[in-house]
Amino acid sequence: MPDVQRIKNKGFTLIEIMIAAGLMSLFMTGVFMLYRSGSKAFVAGSWRLDEQKRLQNFLGALSRDIGMASPGLLRIESDGSHNIVINTPFYINSNLLSFNSPPVFMPTNTADWTCLLAFSISYPYIDANATFSTPISYGRWSGVSVWTKNRKIKYVRTGDPVTFSDVPAMLPGAVVGFPDPAIVGAGLDFLPDPELSRNITYDLSLEQMAIVATGTDLMTLGGFEITCRSARYEGGTRTEADMLQSIVVRIASQTNVVTF
Repeated sequence: MPDVQRIKNKGFTLIEIMIAAGLMSLFMTGVFMLYRSGSKAFVAGSWRLDEQKRLQNFLGALSRDIGMASPGLLRIESDGSHNIVINTPFYINSNLLSFNSPPVFMPTNTADWTCLLAFSISYPYIDANATFSTPISYGRWSGVSVWTKNRKIKYVRTGDPVTFSDVPAMLPGAVVGFPDPAIVGAGLDFLPDPELSRNITYDLSLEQMAIVATGTDLMTLGGFEITCRSARYEGGTRTEADMLQSIVVRIASQTNVVTF
């Protein structure tokens, strides 16, 4: 007859089963936590790459346009004399501007479109010159404005003074140094410049923005350092994932910077 006692000893006791189940539970919990941590790191890393590309696109366009910013609409007469038809200052929101000092960050989670920057890009009108048999070269103008709302950026460049004044919202009252349709338009000395016109909304996770001006004073600037700080939000809640992106740009001499 088989040894009944020996067969019975081959089974597991309740305590052994509970210990094994506990160890398995701890192991599975560790695996889950490791997976969750890796998944969060992957999502945050992917967000940083995508956000960096979007910020680079925005800051690259802004850098190119700032480099062409004009202090005024210039008219060159046939005798070589130069006349400023209208001064076109470089306007900056005072809440994000500092001068030769640490950056002052302005929140970008505004409920309505808030203007950050506004400036002109123009080419001079050159009158006909009989001595050199050169014809009239008409001037060109376009305006650039940068706005923020709900951590996004609206970037507008247009040659239409009317569109420039009220898209995506009315320019602040202090922003006055821009040509109107009596100066820029068909049949006038200065024509709308359609080159590189844009009306782009950059779908960013932008949290704050700052501009540090460098130079002797606001009348003799060397340039700007523009810094954007983004943060990843999930379900309306800020996560730990964030990043900074900065550029340094030069500005034309004699450009008058005005805050609003």
